[in-house]
Amino acid sequence: MTTIVLTGGGTGGHVIPNLALLDEIYKYFDNVHYVGGNGIEEELVKKEGIPFHKTTTVKLDRTKLLSNAKIPFLFPKGIFEAKELLSEIAPNVIFSKGGYASLPTCYAGKLLNVPIVCHESDYTLGLANKIVSKFAVKTLTSFPETPNGIFVGNPIREVFLNQSKIRKPNVKLDEKKPVILICGGSLGSTYINEIIYNLLPTLLKSYNIIHIAGKHGNFDIKGKNYYQFSYVDDFPSYLSIADIVISRSGANTLNEIASMGKRCITIPLPKGASRGDQLLNAKSYEKRGHCLLLPQENLTAESLLNYIERVWYVTPNVLDASKTNKNIIKHILSVM
Repeated sequence: MTTIVLTGGGTGGHVIPNLALLDEIYKYFDNVHYVGGNGIEEELVKKEGIPFHKTTTVKLDRTKLLSNAKIPFLFPKGIFEAKELLSEIAPNVIFSKGGYASLPTCYAGKLLNVPIVCHESDYTLGLANKIVSKFAVKTLTSFPETPNGIFVGNPIREVFLNQSKIRKPNVKLDEKKPVILICGGSLGSTYINEIIYNLLPTLLKSYNIIHIAGKHGNFDIKGKNYYQFSYVDDFPSYLSIADIVISRSGANTLNEIASMGKRCITIPLPKGASRGDQLLNAKSYEKRGHCLLLPQENLTAESLLNYIERVWYVTPNVLDASKTNKNIIKHILSVM
C-alpha cells in the first residue's frame, strides 16, 4: 500500500495545484492524505473527499512584528502534532506546495526521515519553500528561470487538458460582441475594480463583461451584458468563453489562461503589496508570448482601453501543459 501526504496552504494558490494532481496521483498511490492549517485548504480539500488533518500553524507577519512573538511557542506545537499524524499515516512521501501551513508537516517529515518533494508555483521561492528546499530531496519549479530547482511547470487541473469537457456558463450574452473576463485574484482587486466600474459605460458599447470582483466588489453596479460575481466555482467555464482576459499575475491563473491560449492583459501586484513575485511571473509569461504586461503604476482608464485595443493584434502562444502533471508525479515517485 502506497501513501502520499500532500501539504500546503494559507491561500488557494498553495492548495489548488495540489488538488490538480489528484487524477495522476491516484494512478500510483492507494492512499492520499492532506495536512494543513486553518486556512482555505480545509474547505477545498474536503470537497475532494480526501482525509484532511489540521495542525497548529503560524504565519510570519512582516507588518506587525510583535505578533511574531508567538511563533516560538506555536511552531513547535505544530511540528509535534504533525509528527504524531505522520507516524500514524506512515506516508511513503510528502509533496509540499508551500505556504506557512506546510512548514510543520515538512519539519515533522524531516524528523521521521520521510522523503519530501517541494514545488514552487511562483518565479521565486516563497519563504516556506526556501526553508524546506534546504532539506527536501527535490525542489521543483514552474518557471525555467528559477534557480536551484528542477523546472517541470505548474500543476494544472485536468479540465484544462481536456477542454472538450468544459461546460459553458449559464449567462446570456450578446453573441455579436466579444467577451472580456476580469479576474483580480481570489480576493479580487479594489484597484482594478474601480477602473472597470469607471469604464463600464464605454466597454459595454462593444463588449460583454464578466467581472469576478472579489468580496469587496460593488454589487449595486448593474448593466446589460454585465455579470459581476464575488467568486466563481467553475472558473474554467468562464475562461473558455473569454476573448480577452484582464487578470492579476498569480502563477496558477497565468498558467491556466496560457494553456487556453487566451489574449491576456496582466496587471501584477506591485512590489510592496507582495514580495514582487507577481511582477516577475508576468515578465516571464510576457517574454514567452502569453500576455501583455500592464504595470499597476501605469494603470488608468485610458491605458487599459489602449491595451485592450493592442491585445487584439496579438496572437498569444499556447502553453503546452499536457505532460506537466505526469512529469511532477514521475519526480515524486523517484524519491520513494
